[in-house]
Amino acid sequence: MPPTSKPRNHVVSKAELASLLSELTPVMASIVELAFETAMRRSEILNLSKKDLNLEDRTLDIINAKTGDRICPLTSRAIEILGVVANRALNEESKLFQVTKWGVSQAVRRARRRAGLSEDVRLHQMRHSRITAVAARGLNPQQVMLVSGHRDIRSMARYSHLSVHDVLDKIDF
Repeated sequence: MPPTSKPRNHVVSKAELASLLSELTPVMASIVELAFETAMRRSEILNLSKKDLNLEDRTLDIINAKTGDRICPLTSRAIEILGVVANRALNEESKLFQVTKWGVSQAVRRARRRAGLSEDVRLHQMRHSRITAVAARGLNPQQVMLVSGHRDIRSMARYSHLSVHDVLDKIDF
C-alpha cells in the first residue's frame, strides 16, 4: 500500500500571496488571486465563461462543480479581477482563461520556487486559506459552506484551519 501523503494545512499569508503573484504572468496571477479571493477550485476557475458572471450581484454561477451547480459570492477584489478578465473574453461562451490545469500548476510551482516559498504554498492552498479566513471572521458553518461550495460540514471542516488565536477577540463580551 503506498504511503499516504500528509494533509496540507498551510494557510497562505498575504505576504506569501504577494510574493507568489509577483512571480506570475498577469493571467496566472489572476487565476491564483481568484482562488485566494473566492475559494474556488482550479477546475471551477478554468471553466468560467463570461455568461457565468453576475458582477452587479457580486456572484458568479459555477456549473458542473464537484458538488454540483452553485452560486459563488464575490469579494470586491474578485469583482475587479473578473471585470478585467471578462473584458478580454472573445464572447459570452468562451472560457475566461485559455490555459490548461497543468499549465497553471506548473506556473505556480515555478513561481513558488523563484519566490523562495515553502512547497506548502500551492494553488489548492488558496482555497484552504480563504475558507480559514472566512471562518475566522466569525461566519457560521452554513455561511462558510456557501463560500466553499461544500455540501457536507465534515468536508468543510477539513478546509478550515482555525487556531486558538482566531477566537481570542471573540470570547470576551
